[in-house]
Amino acid sequence: MTGAICVRKGKDLKMIKNTTKGHRSRLRKRFSINGFDGFQEYEILEYLLTYLIMRKDVKPLAKELIQKFGSFSGVMDASIEELERIENIGNTTAVGIRGFRELMNSYFKSASSEKQMQITKISELVSLLRSQIGHYQHEVFYVIYLNAKNDILKQERVGEGTVSQSVVYPRKLVEQALKLKATSLIIAHNHPGGIAEPSDADINITAEIKCALSLVEVSLQEHIILADDKYFSFRRSNLI
Repeated sequence: MTGAICVRKGKDLKMIKNTTKGHRSRLRKRFSINGFDGFQEYEILEYLLTYLIMRKDVKPLAKELIQKFGSFSGVMDASIEELERIENIGNTTAVGIRGFRELMNSYFKSASSEKQMQITKISELVSLLRSQIGHYQHEVFYVIYLNAKNDILKQERVGEGTVSQSVVYPRKLVEQALKLKATSLIIAHNHPGGIAEPSDADINITAEIKCALSLVEVSLQEHIILADDKYFSFRRSNLI
């Protein structure tokens, strides 16, 4: 019998088939063969939940979480308190989900510092930025310094609060770029609970940074604004 559990009914002890175990095994086998290729968002979350909640069908809970927070990234960005408000989510599970999110954050930081991580696609860039600043509940300004091969030389958070001249100093970005011998920069910030559209201040500071960098022959490749599960690209919108 594939996976069975004991259930006591009155004085009789009966064996019933544990279908949950079989489903978990199939889910993990799919992952072992092709990673998350072909997985729906709720299935990726379900896979994670199988390691946090034992002996229970977690598919309904995974679907409920996706519906509540809008997407897989929305679930990952939720606070422990928000997760605990969901029925059947205790502190251990909420901390586990949040911990997994922080593990992703630590991976990107480690990968970029220990080896030359290269950005070749905007999808890779957005995923990296979401892991670094997507979960903040206030605006955060982020910079990625690149060499001529688009290898990441350094990435750092340089300001918090509304994006403006008082928060982001173009001169400091220029100094850091020269120190690292960077040939280009990518800048980004988030709009927590807002929309993925630039404000006048966003456009103005972008122009100032681009101008300052051009004086030392460093280019501004991109400015990304993150908002919930959406993003805005200055380059794709011909604003750079």
